[in-house]
Amino acid sequence: MQVKRHFSLKFVLLMPLVIALLVLALTGKNYYDSVNRDIDDEYERITEALSRASKVISAIDYSFSNYSKSSYILMLEHNIQVKDGLCQMWPIDALLLSEGRHHEIPAVDINYMLVGDASLCDPESEEYKRVSGQVSLAPVLSFLHDIDSYLLGIHYIDREGYLMSSPDTYARSITAELLATLKARPYWQQTANNRDLITVTGPAPMPTTSVLVLSMTMPVYQGEVLQGMLSLDISYDDILDTHGKLAGKLGIVDTGFLSLPDNAMRTLDLELEGARGSHTLFYQFDLAKEIRNFFIFERYSLAVVAFIYVFSVIVLFFINTRVEHGYFKELAAKDPMTGLLNRRGLKAFLKTAQHSDYIALAVFDIDNFKSINDTYGHDVGDTVISHVADQITLNIRQSDVAARIGGEEFVIYMTGNDKALLQKGMTRVQLAIVATSADAVESGFTISGGVEIVTKDEERGFDSLFKAADEKLYQAKTTGKDKLVF
Repeated sequence: MQVKRHFSLKFVLLMPLVIALLVLALTGKNYYDSVNRDIDDEYERITEALSRASKVISAIDYSFSNYSKSSYILMLEHNIQVKDGLCQMWPIDALLLSEGRHHEIPAVDINYMLVGDASLCDPESEEYKRVSGQVSLAPVLSFLHDIDSYLLGIHYIDREGYLMSSPDTYARSITAELLATLKARPYWQQTANNRDLITVTGPAPMPTTSVLVLSMTMPVYQGEVLQGMLSLDISYDDILDTHGKLAGKLGIVDTGFLSLPDNAMRTLDLELEGARGSHTLFYQFDLAKEIRNFFIFERYSLAVVAFIYVFSVIVLFFINTRVEHGYFKELAAKDPMTGLLNRRGLKAFLKTAQHSDYIALAVFDIDNFKSINDTYGHDVGDTVISHVADQITLNIRQSDVAARIGGEEFVIYMTGNDKALLQKGMTRVQLAIVATSADAVESGFTISGGVEIVTKDEERGFDSLFKAADEKLYQAKTTGKDKLVF
């Protein structure tokens, strides 16, 4: 027997899934919007950082382009040594100054170094005299280098072949060969040609190290004479570090020389005021990392999605169980062909029924039903039974109850305060069935019945009432049929 469900099993499983998928889609959209907002924030941060760096190098360029020669006293406050054929100069340790060993220079933490040919260390040389007029700007390099953590170094490379650098670690790594080739590098000429602009190059490895840097360079002119070049190195990894906000990495590429990677998304052309370059900022999309990041950041939302699905399935299963329970309960109490109560259902009803002054129980039986089956077939016989059930239902009150308790036997229960009206009601049912019988079978048919009516005070159980009514039915059958016996 196929069980009738209020909801099909497919609906129970798929409908919550559809709802869960909709919530999941909204969660995914929320994550997508969040990632895009984070990318926008990072792009803004990087753009602002690069703009600030460009202002730093512009300010230094202005200072170098407009310096005036000072006395040589500052050179006396520097450590000077020749090492591996190179002259190195750096400020006297700030700690010594703070201990009162010298009072003409304030005790500040400055960190820079000048590197050049050995002749730079000779106070009588032209290089010494030239650098003495520029060294007063070296503390500015040290100060500006410490403004932002992503600034790796600020360098001034003079046309005469010496280098002033902050911090001093870069200068200490310079070799004579590297110093000799600095002016021969492509960016030197490229920078010299962009006289009033900042030239942005890289990312590329810093000389003597594997650290990737973005470089901002500017030429230093006095009048029409190129004096040297300023270079500001920016840590590529530090400036692009999102500190875990994004699953993918950010990148910058010079599209004038290289193409964007295949997984580049959200590209943004970097446009810095006063700078020349063809750099593009991009987000490297990594599907596996994005999925992992999605599950990490949206784990609570995903838990809610899972809860919604499981809870919805449980609720629908509960509804189905209750409906099926009611269905089976009704199935056990009703006749499947006619929808009337069966014997069990009628007994259960009578146990809780509220009776008036009189109780009437009638047993109806279709006359010559076997002959109908033999003549017209069982299909017509079933039609006759259904017709009787329909007519009973149409001709009794809402407070009355009808049941089919056998093949062609029906029971009607009525209660009321007037015995004559109960008899009239039973008669009305019998007459209505006979009058419309031709609608079910061409030759029509008749029906007989026995009716037992008792007072509430002498109320008996169903079996007793049924037995009494059945005996009267037998009288009707044996005394001509097509009648009721009261």
